[in-house]
Amino acid sequence: MKTRLRAPSLFPLLCSCCFATAAEEPAVSARFVDAETPAQTEIRALGERTISRLAVTMANEVAGAGTAAGAEKAFDVCHLKALPSSGVIIKDSPRITAVKRTSLRVRNPANAPDAAEQLALKQVERDLEKGVVPKVLLQQIDLPGGKSEWRVYRPIAVLPQCAYCHGPAENLSSELQTRLKERYPGDKATGYAAGNWRGLIRVTVAEAPPPSAPAAKTAPAAKAKKK
Repeated sequence: MKTRLRAPSLFPLLCSCCFATAAEEPAVSARFVDAETPAQTEIRALGERTISRLAVTMANEVAGAGTAAGAEKAFDVCHLKALPSSGVIIKDSPRITAVKRTSLRVRNPANAPDAAEQLALKQVERDLEKGVVPKVLLQQIDLPGGKSEWRVYRPIAVLPQCAYCHGPAENLSSELQTRLKERYPGDKATGYAAGNWRGLIRVTVAEAPPPSAPAAKTAPAAKAKKK
């Protein structure tokens, strides 16, 4: 089913490489939490702020490249651009530990959903079938040792310029079709139209900031000897 998102709901990041639909929802120690409760306000804000920053950066990089005549160029930009997955992702937000784009129909296998992401994708799919467009999902995942991590998800939709690489396969240029077969032989991310739901962008938020590295101790200055 191709679900269209209304313009106000479109998230300005579209060219996320997708993957295959999971046949069954896996058993995973993850649960959805009300993102509107005061206790989760900070986590949601951190996640949404990170998503917005990434969206603007990546949209600017492909701006102007996504035209019918330049679809191959746009593909090269999206193919080479990868979201940072670890390390310092947002310098002033050390609690952000990972980001990812994912979908039920993947192009790049590296973006295939894990068990918790499959639950989020299926939840959004059900909401859209009911005519509900979720703005954000907040998910809590249990980790060993009684700890938790939080994931903030936001739906993304197909923008017009992205349809040149993700539209009906028969409408893609022969050169682009050749490149897709070479780089992504299992590609499932075609057949979209502008406004279709594309997938999710996910930001992982740690429960607490990582511990700061201890400051290096400096030796006391030597006292001058009295003559």
